[in-house]
Amino acid sequence: MTDRPSNVFHGPNDLRGSHLGTGNIYHGVQPGAEGRTTGPRTGQSSIGPTVGLITALPEELSAVQALIEDITPLPGVAGDNAAYERGSMPSRLPGQPHVVVLTMLPQAGNDAAATACTNLRRSFPEVRHVVMVGIAAGVPAPARPSHHVRLGDIVVAEWGVVDYDHVDVRPDGVRLRGGFPQPSPALAGASRRLRARSMRGHRPWEDLLALTARPDLTDFGRPAEATDVLRATDESGRTLIHPDPVATGHRPGFPKVHYGLIGSADRSLRDAAVRDDLAEKHNLLAFEMEGRGIGKAGFLNGLEWFVVRGVSDYGDSRTDGTWRPYASFVAAAYVRALLAECDPLTSDR
Repeated sequence: MTDRPSNVFHGPNDLRGSHLGTGNIYHGVQPGAEGRTTGPRTGQSSIGPTVGLITALPEELSAVQALIEDITPLPGVAGDNAAYERGSMPSRLPGQPHVVVLTMLPQAGNDAAATACTNLRRSFPEVRHVVMVGIAAGVPAPARPSHHVRLGDIVVAEWGVVDYDHVDVRPDGVRLRGGFPQPSPALAGASRRLRARSMRGHRPWEDLLALTARPDLTDFGRPAEATDVLRATDESGRTLIHPDPVATGHRPGFPKVHYGLIGSADRSLRDAAVRDDLAEKHNLLAFEMEGRGIGKAGFLNGLEWFVVRGVSDYGDSRTDGTWRPYASFVAAAYVRALLAECDPLTSDR
């Protein structure tokens, strides 16, 4: 039997007494609380947020909202027009949750992400860690089953982000620019601990996925496996058969978690041949459009940063939005599990 730490979420029954088990996703400002910020039920109302969660799409925002305790609106400083919400997520220490602040970008892209990161730090100077959470295009690898990424999987940028949009042209060829800041050591370490636990069957993010059976969260449910269609990169566009799940490490009905590098650029990837070429050259697992902005702005503003993505498509011309809500939810679920593996990320940690 695997160990089950008492301070980590273990399933729907663990949500009793929490808004996650009631269907009341959004608490809002309580009566008589207008004009002041209400904090988590733990009584930490005077503590400012220390973890920033940034999303780019409505599905991503809604998924994270569903997994935050006691969420309530929170104003930024003068000149910061972003909409913020404050709440809490469990930490590794019972009774000492993380105080988080959540926002959504006005538009997708690295520039918007960098601006949001800078403004968040200005409005909430106690924030020291920021996490970009949402969807990405995954890199399938049917010829290498152990590396095969499927729709609904989770990709954790434990090794960082590759800025493949900006390169140096040299006599010996085109090379990526170096010097990109490394992701948060605290969150990367927590991710490695989750990896170790998962080898013994402890996957708290999977327990959270049971919440999608609730009437108010059915839009985030897992799509039918038949909608996970993989096509050849040649002109035929023929349908390919996914490798045997036993060989890929996929368990029926659950996401596989991949750890490594994520590619980031200012354009959406919609070409399978380009996807495969970039992935092979730079050892990439997924592609997105905000990680570079978060990483660089975080570095410039004294913030530790991290990126977690759910795979909603394969970065090809046949992309649709079928898997987007579920991919948003699995990424949010992993972030909650990740933070539950960390001590409170205070301003001096």
